[in-house]
Amino acid sequence: MAEKIRILFLSASSWSMSRILVDEEAREISDKIYEGRYRDRFVLYNYPATRPADLQRLLLRYQPHIVHFSCHGSKRRKIVLAGPHGRPKSVDMQGLADVFAPYKNHVRLVLLNACFSKEQARSITEVIDYSIGTERPIGDKVSVAFAGAFYRALGFGKSIRDAFESAKAELALTKMPRSRGIQLFIKKGIGERDTLPLIGTDRHLSRRSFAIRAVLRAETMCEVTILKTIQQTVLIEGLQTRSVRRRDSLKRRYHARLDGFVRGGCGTSDLNPKEV
Repeated sequence: MAEKIRILFLSASSWSMSRILVDEEAREISDKIYEGRYRDRFVLYNYPATRPADLQRLLLRYQPHIVHFSCHGSKRRKIVLAGPHGRPKSVDMQGLADVFAPYKNHVRLVLLNACFSKEQARSITEVIDYSIGTERPIGDKVSVAFAGAFYRALGFGKSIRDAFESAKAELALTKMPRSRGIQLFIKKGIGERDTLPLIGTDRHLSRRSFAIRAVLRAETMCEVTILKTIQQTVLIEGLQTRSVRRRDSLKRRYHARLDGFVRGGCGTSDLNPKEV
């Protein structure tokens, strides 16, 4: 059975600061993911009134792939979580990055939906592959709209990069005020081919099995899109070009086993079953 993509939603809105729409944001994320064709691949954990001391425990308990903060950010470039008796508690910038370091094997994205969080997001990508932060103050409506658009794109199978661009484009299209300054940061060494989250993967299948896209060999050219995995069988869609010079093509679907055999005459893969 495919492993679900776990999202940990952490929020804080102190009574002594202006209230932010954390509940509205959590609901928007849930609703937009549900619109997607891959909605069953996501699970959302919501933890309100988050304190700094809660972070380690929650990361250990839920082992999230995505950690989403909905909170205030201070002009000192620190995010603000909950403190004792409902008072605000700012979080040390380097300290927050260090908290995520032991969990970099499963945490792939940290989204800081908070004002002035750009520098914090940048520091997090020293240890985590992706982070999102804002350079300037953003309004509640922008925060909610961006989060909804971003997770809706993920729910439809888009990568983090593509989902970010989709959300930014939606904000620009609707001309929402105070929507500039949201930035995506990527850890050095993460290439453009990284397609997190890999919606089509199965936890029992190695990522190497998805080299089927590139290693199918046949007398005709065949572009491959992986549709889904069924136990040890990969359902793929091949765009078979009948001639290199001619552009006429034929879409067909095939079932590819990890032992390298492809039913349907499209070709065979170079995958070694002992390696996957």
